[in-house]
Amino acid sequence: MPNNLTHIGDVVKVNLLIKNGIVVAVDKEFRIYQDGAVVIEGNQIVDVGKTSRIEQKYTKKDYTVIDAKNKAVIPGFVNTHAHLYQNFMKGWHDNLQLKEWIYYVLFPIVQYANSFPESEKTEFFRTALTLANIEALKTGTTTLVDFSTTADISLEVFESTGIRGVGGMTLADRWIPEELIKPVDEILNNIRKLTKLWHNKHNGLIKFMLAPSTPYIASKDLLIESKKLADELNLPYTIHVAESPYEVEMAKEETGKTPIKYLYDIGVLDHRVITVHNIWLTEEEINLLAKSGASVSHNPKSNMRLASGIMQTRKFMDLGINVSIGTDGAASNDTLDMLDAARAAVLLSKVFTKDATSLTGVDGLKMATINGARALLMEHEVGSIEVGKKADIVLIDLDQVHLRPITDIVNVILYAGYGHDVDTVIVDGKVIVENKKVKTVDEEKVLTLAKEKYEPILQEIYEQTKRDIKNEKNRATFKK
Repeated sequence: MPNNLTHIGDVVKVNLLIKNGIVVAVDKEFRIYQDGAVVIEGNQIVDVGKTSRIEQKYTKKDYTVIDAKNKAVIPGFVNTHAHLYQNFMKGWHDNLQLKEWIYYVLFPIVQYANSFPESEKTEFFRTALTLANIEALKTGTTTLVDFSTTADISLEVFESTGIRGVGGMTLADRWIPEELIKPVDEILNNIRKLTKLWHNKHNGLIKFMLAPSTPYIASKDLLIESKKLADELNLPYTIHVAESPYEVEMAKEETGKTPIKYLYDIGVLDHRVITVHNIWLTEEEINLLAKSGASVSHNPKSNMRLASGIMQTRKFMDLGINVSIGTDGAASNDTLDMLDAARAAVLLSKVFTKDATSLTGVDGLKMATINGARALLMEHEVGSIEVGKKADIVLIDLDQVHLRPITDIVNVILYAGYGHDVDTVIVDGKVIVENKKVKTVDEEKVLTLAKEKYEPILQEIYEQTKRDIKNEKNRATFKK
């Protein structure tokens, strides 16, 4: 059920006619309608085209009209990788790389939350997750993946906020505290229960997926059996891969293979799989990834923040690999702004290849929308503005100093735009964000709870981790 603490109420669905906007459809022809309109009936797009034609054709039915003059109308962003509970860790420690970051940022928060009684622990995570949902919606994300051990709470929050949410339950049975390790059968039985309870619920808005953490945190048995279950239940499957050299070396020591080669050889990789990060891949691995049909979630800002490296995006695309965009969690990115992440992806590729043609604004927008939908096996539903698809649409206010003058609309959005330029967000035909305000949850109440109850505690934990880092460095045991 929706969270009563912050839930205001469901948005009433009405037929909508969006007109007078610059419609960037992101369809196969990548059509742009300079004075465009979109007709929505229920949760479906029933027509797209010039405003003049649309207005003449749709006069007999009642529509709520949205005047999109001076606005861009684009598909909602599809964020294929995030850890939403990390919205309580914005700004933490920008001087750590992955291994140390896990130890000094992630572990302390999890340990703190686990010290709560169950009800308080749930409220702690629910507040962080709701804060993340609000940020995602207000910056134009309509489909959001939460890769987390708290995915069951996320599913409730998704229902409250009205976003199209995918709960990726983290699976692990190695490299974690012994008391947290459960038998593979128990883990899979829990997945079955959660899938039955949540997958395709709330008018299909809520989805479930399996998310083994990494090849070195999930045993071979768990990887293989969880993939079999994902196939049986028709669920997507996602896993962190080759984020750091440390992970690659560990995989080689334990399996004799690099991570992608290992996953390929045990039969885990196929078109249902999203591999995340993919920085330290060999030529052989990139070719195997292409051969498998798996998609990739590129998390450029997180990779920069943790000094992990740069993914070879252009090479992946040249081999036909579907590359989507993820923000990753706020502890390693600090925002859930998909425009910012897409821009970083495009610019990083130009720098890495030393080729300005490597990626373009069009590539960036595709990665943030239709490619994400394809990765999540939802291409037939969302990711573009086309007749028959679900109405997940974002309006960007172009009357901003930093967005004018407009020449190439896609490049202006991609290179000059930010999430805070989003004015209206429609999910499944419902206006969830209007005039930059979320209509489904009490934003002020969530902010008050975050500031007054949790911020002082989070500050204490942060300060303690700063002392811990300093002491480790002083003992010369803190390794870069």
